[in-house]
Amino acid sequence: MTGVTYSARHDALLASYLLGLRHGPAAVRDFIVADLDGFLDLGLKRRAADQIVVLRAFLAKFPEAARAS
Repeated sequence: MTGVTYSARHDALLASYLLGLRHGPAAVRDFIVADLDGFLDLGLKRRAADQIVVLRAFLAKFPEAARAS
């Protein structure tokens, strides 16, 4: 668990990523993950936790964007 509750802020973040859907769901997933990696590199744990919440919401809407294990 991230300790972060889904909020309107997460909706807004997700909406901003959805603008990139013309590149396909997998590309949007990669955008979200790249931002997550950047926040982790900078030590911004709260922002990284927000990105995880957004990633989970995105994958719930676009399960086809999940990477195969």
